[in-house]
Amino acid sequence: MTLYRFSAIGHDGRKRRGQIEASDRDQARYLLSSNGDLVLDLEESGKRNWLKFERRIEITPQTASDFALELSGLLSAGASLRKALDIQVDGDGAVARFAASVRRDIEAGRSLSLALRSAGGAAETLAEFAAAGEAGAGLDELMAGAGRFLAARGEAVAKIKSALAYPIFILALAIIAIGVITLYVAPALAPAMEQSGEQGMIVRLSEVGTWLNANSAFIFLTLAALVLVVIFLSNRSSVRKRVNQAVWRLPMLGSIARDLDTGQSCDVLAALLQTGRSMETSLQFAAAVSGPELAERYRSIGIRIRDGQTASAAFSAERALPKELRRLALLGEQSSTFGKAIEQAGRICHDRALRRIDKIAKVLGPALVIGLGVGVSLLMISVLGSLSSLGEIS
Repeated sequence: MTLYRFSAIGHDGRKRRGQIEASDRDQARYLLSSNGDLVLDLEESGKRNWLKFERRIEITPQTASDFALELSGLLSAGASLRKALDIQVDGDGAVARFAASVRRDIEAGRSLSLALRSAGGAAETLAEFAAAGEAGAGLDELMAGAGRFLAARGEAVAKIKSALAYPIFILALAIIAIGVITLYVAPALAPAMEQSGEQGMIVRLSEVGTWLNANSAFIFLTLAALVLVVIFLSNRSSVRKRVNQAVWRLPMLGSIARDLDTGQSCDVLAALLQTGRSMETSLQFAAAVSGPELAERYRSIGIRIRDGQTASAAFSAERALPKELRRLALLGEQSSTFGKAIEQAGRICHDRALRRIDKIAKVLGPALVIGLGVGVSLLMISVLGSLSSLGEIS
């Protein structure tokens, strides 16, 4: 008997990890699947590769999206998985290299989902969709859904970066200007100011600059420790869940975060439903690729459906979800087009979130420029006023 490590999605939609003893990999997978678990990863315990991270090439969302959409098109055209990968490998660029890596893993006996998961990066998200396809749904449609999901996520991230680029640039310039004045200009002028009996902004800035210079090593170590703490906490699921919940409850940003998360996950949910998966199973997969707060909503909906509620009633009971999703869920159930209705609700939420990001960017940039401009101007006026008073005294 061989001991295997595994990760799987259980009945409640939660991921779990553990070990199982079996004669071979197929029996281990069968034992897990017979309990109702969806196996995500399975490998021998003795084959842990501690240096795996050194060889891994991070797969970007764009590469994963292009790979999934190409693979979907080839599978829909009637190509087998091996043939589709062969065609992709014959291409150029990052997608061809990624396809070659996936093909090598499949030739070594791994499933598509395990091959994608081992690639790391955005490919781990593709693995969730591939696992659903391997469990009985249409792999071509799920890969198309995965490509759209990652493309939508990439579009949202690009939009946020574009909206924040200019304000961050202005803020950085202001910090540099204030830092130069505090660390160099103010300490140079302070002795003359004190001799003349002047006590103003320059003297106070000089005191701050002197303290910063004297404690620079301590400040650097403190900041480094804070960065390490933030990195450590960001890798803990409990912390990410609390942060996600807090963001959802913010006045303006909360609605944007909710719409972005909902819009992307609805595409996943719609793709699964349209391939014939049950609502409960579809919700489990959608929860696996959603943020913690939305995943909790989906799990709650799944529990309500198991308790006998209709899908529309279960969605309507979750008031934290966007109203478009709740209303279209009812409409989709009445017209027997639930998947299409969910897909439409996701598109509405996603597009609305992007419009709101654009509006905030149009206001935030000028407001920050004006505010920082006023602050820096007042500081410069204080410096020039001090220099002028020194000139009058002399």
